[in-house]
Amino acid sequence: MIARIIGILVILGAIVVLLSAYTVHETERAILFKFGRIVKTGIEPGLHFKIPIVNNVRAFDIRVLTMDAQPERFLTIEKKNVIVDY
Repeated sequence: MIARIIGILVILGAIVVLLSAYTVHETERAILFKFGRIVKTGIEPGLHFKIPIVNNVRAFDIRVLTMDAQPERFLTIEKKNVIVDY
């Protein structure tokens, strides 16, 4: 009987640890939420822990960074205008 209770406690403990651990990969950054509000931003890669059900983590891929800039006019050495759109 005691062995069965200990076995159930070990299984429940393992489930809690698995639900509270999360990893952030090298190509990601994460945001930690607590009941939908931002608690921590820019979480670095590695193994991290959270409180299950209370905290939620959302990871974003940082490999693709897009920035839409307006075309700009530059003056070259020859005194000619060049429009640059990057």
